[in-house]
Amino acid sequence: MFHTFSHCEKNIKLHIIEVGNKDIKHAVIFFLLDVDKFFSLIDNLSSYDFRIILIYKCEVIGQDFLLHDFLNGMKYLIDYLDVENTQCILDSAIDEIYKDPLYSSGLFNSITFYKKFDELCLDAFLASYAYWTKGGVDFIEKVNNQINSILSEGEPYLTKVAKKMRLTPRVLSKKIKNEGEEFKSLVKQNRHEKALALLKKENVRLSDIAYTLGYTEHSAFTRAFKSWAGCSPCQFRKHLK
Repeated sequence: MFHTFSHCEKNIKLHIIEVGNKDIKHAVIFFLLDVDKFFSLIDNLSSYDFRIILIYKCEVIGQDFLLHDFLNGMKYLIDYLDVENTQCILDSAIDEIYKDPLYSSGLFNSITFYKKFDELCLDAFLASYAYWTKGGVDFIEKVNNQINSILSEGEPYLTKVAKKMRLTPRVLSKKIKNEGEEFKSLVKQNRHEKALALLKKENVRLSDIAYTLGYTEHSAFTRAFKSWAGCSPCQFRKHLK
């Protein structure tokens, strides 16, 4: 079951196809995917707890393409859907005039870029995403994994982790808070646990530990460790002996 509709802003008109039960609280939005390709993808899919939306045309009806009008149109669509989770799927080769604004808009829970999307790929994607939205994957564990993976690159800022997870900083922060956590606390916890593990290895120098944890100076690591453990890293290592 599907229906088509359109939405106009001052200079922009979005042409949209919607598939699925309007009571469903999870939506996947395809942006500027060919209509025939869209229906070939979804025609034989299993039943999922999703509403699937295609924005198949973004028509400029005024003299100029105005980003403000475009984003207002997208916001209208999100509000119209009235869902809890919205995933946007974009062709990786899409024009930057759409890609960057959509990515930074904060309208979606996450954004996926694809190069080639066939039926099997989409089937697997929706299955894994449904599993995630139902709590099948520990979200905080995924955040911790990303924090650990970029610690040695320097301070693991929220923007860095959000980019790795294909989320906007605002959405990532909100999701972490919904789990009863704070991003800064997760960074502190990961650094503390990693420091303790490395200090047990006598052949690892303190300066190398500091670098691995993303500190540019050994003294900064020492101060942070004292706030966690009540003693310096050197004193802690001696205590282990």
